[in-house]
Amino acid sequence: MSVQEGTPPPQISFEDLVNKSLEEANEALKDPYVFKSDIKKVAVIGAGPSGLVSARHLKEAGLSVRVFDRNSYVGGVWVYSERPRPKPKMPTSRVARQQAEEHHYAHPATDEPQKKLFEMTPEMQNLLLTKKPPSACYRDLYNNTATHLMALPDFPFPENTPLYVPHFDIAEYLENYANTFDLMPLIEFDTSVDLVTKNHEDHTWELTLSKYDVYTSGMVRETRWKETFDAVVVASGQHQDPYVPDVKDLTAFNKIYPDKVSHSVQYRKPEDYKDKNVLIVGGSVSAVDIVRSLEGFAKSITISIKGPFDSPFVIYQVLRSLIPKCVTVKPEVKAFSNAEGQVDGSVVFEDDSTLDNIDQVIFCSGFNSRMPFLGDLVIPKGKEDVKYAPPRPIYDDVPESHVVLGPQFPLNVYHESFLISDPTMAFVGQPPFFSPLSQYDTQARALARVWSGDALLPHENLMLKYAAEHDDGLSPLELFNGDRRRREPLIVWLNHHATHVAAKHGKEYPPLENYREDYEEEGLKSMQYWVEASTENFKRAREQHL
Repeated sequence: MSVQEGTPPPQISFEDLVNKSLEEANEALKDPYVFKSDIKKVAVIGAGPSGLVSARHLKEAGLSVRVFDRNSYVGGVWVYSERPRPKPKMPTSRVARQQAEEHHYAHPATDEPQKKLFEMTPEMQNLLLTKKPPSACYRDLYNNTATHLMALPDFPFPENTPLYVPHFDIAEYLENYANTFDLMPLIEFDTSVDLVTKNHEDHTWELTLSKYDVYTSGMVRETRWKETFDAVVVASGQHQDPYVPDVKDLTAFNKIYPDKVSHSVQYRKPEDYKDKNVLIVGGSVSAVDIVRSLEGFAKSITISIKGPFDSPFVIYQVLRSLIPKCVTVKPEVKAFSNAEGQVDGSVVFEDDSTLDNIDQVIFCSGFNSRMPFLGDLVIPKGKEDVKYAPPRPIYDDVPESHVVLGPQFPLNVYHESFLISDPTMAFVGQPPFFSPLSQYDTQARALARVWSGDALLPHENLMLKYAAEHDDGLSPLELFNGDRRRREPLIVWLNHHATHVAAKHGKEYPPLENYREDYEEEGLKSMQYWVEASTENFKRAREQHL
């Protein structure tokens, strides 16, 4: 099957997209947003790819930068730990937001660090796993975007790097990036951002922070404190909060068989499922990756896919063509009970077929973005409120500094980044569609230039209008065609303002360039290579570990 099948033509031309972007850039020059105070000190939440590019460009813009990451290394989702993430709620629910955010603090935070010692009890171990959870990275994870397309601008992978490499090579690449641009001194590792609040009197953001140092003596030192910033970058990634749908009888099933139900965020290696009957719930990237990984290890594998198996999404077409023949494909799970409605360890599918003797259920149902550290600043919205194509809602009644948060990304943002209700907060790496790292790099350049005064945002009313009306002419069915179109508006705006704003400050920025014109063709070609490479990688893993 060709990965080009099923790609719809663009609805607007690339030239029209450029002209519209230039129009927005000119409107920002005529009627700019005026910040209430200067931005000098910026907090970055997260030291994964999005946080690193943000820190680099903010630093190079002359701003004071502090990066906070709750784990011990840079790299975010690419950092592997043999210890799995704690089991999430089954099912998850956005309604239970407040319950999920109960604070476990032993003492309040103040401007000066407050320290206290605790014994390493089981409760403390659970708290540490909550504060410093392992990522979703599993042992046999490889990149599925070719390294030359994945690389950050002006920082290629080392020469002769294969197109597809294991997670530790990606983590090393990101660590090299941090070292090359001297970002390590900016990062406070093992530090959790517990709460972000806005002070409307002096227009600053206050971060409540906690850090846990574990000693060989068995004691744990908790340090809690507060810091104040002029602006905040949320770069915490989109793979933090596992989502488990509320399937009929799942609550009872999970209560009776708690060890049988897990989420892909907990998955580490196929040997853990040797000779077991495994049910995978989901039909996207992680689901197919895991069923391919389990081949030869599990006694039986069943995958339950919601909706038609033959998806219009090109990426799903490619993925599902790789499901091993030994895997039984079933429709969506209707209930975690038998045909009579009894919770006995079996499941019923939408076609009324059943499956029993299940040893393990793995939900590969994706992630939500709860951003619990934003507390009461979040206005949660459901899936039904998310509009990918224009016209979108105009969020003109949102209180200042509040975030309208959909299940997976913020909604009241300009260029998928600047919080319209308060552009001293920005999001990097929280797009509505999958985007390569270069897109996050361009977002980071944008906020660095805006906050340093070298580019202008349009007035708030214009940002609301443009965010509601923006149309890149593409549907979610796109694979590589969308990358250039989603990046072009940022490039047009920043290049235009480099001439009309930054130059007046005596600054000279080299023109930003979009992906090469053969990017789509190169991406589709590399996707075919990925099919072959991933098949070989799973085969090699079986030979090593069976």
